[in-house]
Amino acid sequence: MKSGSASGKGMRWKFIFLLRILNIVGLSAIHEEALRDINRSLIWLIAHENRINIEKIMRKTFSILKPRMEEFPDTALNCVLNMGQGVYKTDESDLINLFIDSVLDLGFQTPAIGGVGNDWQIRVNPAHIQNIRAWLELVCLNPKYSTRLLSSLTIYLALYGVFLKDTDLFPRHISLLLNSNIKPVWNLVKQLARLFPIYFNDIGAEGALRDISTRIDELTHRRDLLVHFLRKQVHVESSNRVIAFIESVFAFWKTRDKRYVEPYIPPNIYEQIHNRGQFVDGMHRIFSELGKKGLTIPDHLLTLTSSEFKALLSDIPAEPEDVERAELAAIFYKLLYQKYNIDPSELRQYISRLNFEGFPNIQKLKDALDEPDIQERIVKLLGYSESLKEMMLSSKTYPVYENIYQKRHFTIDIPSMYGNYHEMKFDALGLTFRIEALVNVLFEEIVGSIDLNLITRAAFEKINDVLILFYNALKTDGISSVEFDRQMDLLNHALETRGFTFTQFLDIFKGFVKAVNNIIADHFANIHEKNLSRILSDMLPDQILPKYLSLEEYPQDIESFGHRISEIFFRDRLAMSVGLQQLDMFLTRILKTLYDQAQKVPVGKLRFFTQL
Repeated sequence: MKSGSASGKGMRWKFIFLLRILNIVGLSAIHEEALRDINRSLIWLIAHENRINIEKIMRKTFSILKPRMEEFPDTALNCVLNMGQGVYKTDESDLINLFIDSVLDLGFQTPAIGGVGNDWQIRVNPAHIQNIRAWLELVCLNPKYSTRLLSSLTIYLALYGVFLKDTDLFPRHISLLLNSNIKPVWNLVKQLARLFPIYFNDIGAEGALRDISTRIDELTHRRDLLVHFLRKQVHVESSNRVIAFIESVFAFWKTRDKRYVEPYIPPNIYEQIHNRGQFVDGMHRIFSELGKKGLTIPDHLLTLTSSEFKALLSDIPAEPEDVERAELAAIFYKLLYQKYNIDPSELRQYISRLNFEGFPNIQKLKDALDEPDIQERIVKLLGYSESLKEMMLSSKTYPVYENIYQKRHFTIDIPSMYGNYHEMKFDALGLTFRIEALVNVLFEEIVGSIDLNLITRAAFEKINDVLILFYNALKTDGISSVEFDRQMDLLNHALETRGFTFTQFLDIFKGFVKAVNNIIADHFANIHEKNLSRILSDMLPDQILPKYLSLEEYPQDIESFGHRISEIFFRDRLAMSVGLQQLDMFLTRILKTLYDQAQKVPVGKLRFFTQL
């Protein structure tokens, strides 16, 4: 080492020596420490070696890392991150692409949730969150170069799910992402960001959530083991998984089948859960009667107000304590759902909790929500969303406000934390997603209100106004299209000019449909298809999310299973975008009506309709 230090050979010799250690089975006890040393050596080598040697070093390092990902995932991922920081600094696109190829070849650490242990800890792959963090930190180095990383991370999380606890403080990484140069890949960043169930400020159970969860537990003096454990999960290690947990509790109360709750509670508690008794019988009666009244649980719990739900409970013969427990359970569920999901129905309440300082004029948003005209409301909401986008894409950084407190629960000896996290761009993204969810609801309303049974010139004018709204929504989402622009110009010209034929209008809308198909191809299919095919070739069917499985679980034909997954994946991406799915369906309906009209109406009368 010392004899070669002047020429830099010493570090190369050390690197080769460390690689040799990793190839000797008898030295397995020091393999992880050797990986850490390789990690430190890589930073120096990438900074000082020429491109050809860096390529050789990368290929050799990844060939060593791949078989050790399962044994030492944390150390291997840390090595990948440090190597990436050096490679990105070279600004050599070929080197960066080779690095990304190698990273993707390592695969991804899925959450692999395996129930809950008797220590009350959720059994989850601890490398899952580190994998997400490492890839995001690589993306932040140069988002434009990292589209395949962004796409692959989106696919992995969409297929296998994401597990993030409040205590992981993952919003910090979203703030980091938003403060990198994401403007060139804004739409792709949003596709990924929508998958994280973290757009809230309170860590753990605070405010109403703490009060309600405590009250429902105290009603039985903490003797209902199932509810007590649910409360502790929300207070100690809360995550979006508690939504499925409380839904399983509802299913247990309705059916008395305790297998529903088995994946969410420790074995020693599961053994003590009985399907009959003072904590089950009354709740079973209530939830059975609610089913007879036509309620779908839990869906209707999100749409009914507290007073409406209370009225439904009023004529069910049950003990007052059980009725109160049912009321509290409904509120509890709604609070959890609103915390971990993008729920536009509580947008006003969400706004009231934000720190307005630094936000664009928040009164404009309140005025938009109060606007009675749906079309004008969409205009104002999109305008406000655009101002949030400008703030998030600006180079300006904002202070982070963390009020985090740690404590330990002595009864279960688990450390936890509570408090809140605020950072302007992170808060703006959460607000943006809620505004967009509301806009999608309004688009469905406005499209449903337009009579497309017979399309006249007056109908074309209404359609034109709505298409302008749709295109503004797409641009807010980071989607632009020269084709769509051209079709808008043609439609405007047609409406301003007398004498345009029905066939010409038909051609314009054929052009709109083609433009939207190309938007879908450019921003979704072309971005994700190759990465999705690669990931599906090594998929883990036993870990994939249930929504991708058909009724017969795993199809015998793997190829058809892959097609099914691809179809659902792309459908979900469109559904989560702003207005794109509604626009696609709107144009499809318009074109169908125009074709029907062309076939049913005599040629001589078609020109008459375009003049009306």
